[in-house]
Amino acid sequence: MKVIMGLVVGCTLTGCTTNVTVEGGVPTPVVAKMPLHVGVYFSDEFKTFQHEEVIEQAGTWKVNLGAQNVAFFRNLFDAMFESVSETGEPPLAESEAERFDGIIVPRVAKYGFLTPQISGLNFYSASIEYEIVLYDSAGERLGSWNVVGYGKSEPGVFGHGDALGEATMLAIRDGGARIATNLADQPEITQWLASRQSGHTEE
Repeated sequence: MKVIMGLVVGCTLTGCTTNVTVEGGVPTPVVAKMPLHVGVYFSDEFKTFQHEEVIEQAGTWKVNLGAQNVAFFRNLFDAMFESVSETGEPPLAESEAERFDGIIVPRVAKYGFLTPQISGLNFYSASIEYEIVLYDSAGERLGSWNVVGYGKSEPGVFGHGDALGEATMLAIRDGGARIATNLADQPEITQWLASRQSGHTEE
């Protein structure tokens, strides 16, 4: 106990920083592909997303999850749609826009975590809230949908930084699973799918 307290106080006095890089395998969801050609825009903010938080008696925590977000969503959308291409921020030039049935823009609306010191529980937990924004090919916003993913990991299995990284990775996967299984049921998405499928049939 004395050793642990000494480490905590030493960390606090020196203002230590725990850097967490989120890594892990990127599973492919098994879902029926929507017969659509979509563009995806990953903003610089999304690609480089980092959460920084100062916790009393635990110092500064920096959680870098931008690269993992991009890798995960590339794999996710490839599994969900017939074809996917990364593109610029909508609205696009007409010559570019005509390639797509629509454009999807994911963003991180919120990220948070709890350490055992804060929660009093013997695990790290993380939550991430994504906003999925849908545009038509002309750049008109059709709607948006927010989804939250959760994850937790015990520090006994991983080091403190690794445990939070594992909890965050599980939160990303959980959010992705919810998107894969529920996106097509959202009213705006249902209307968009119906209109685009009708258009393809007429063609």
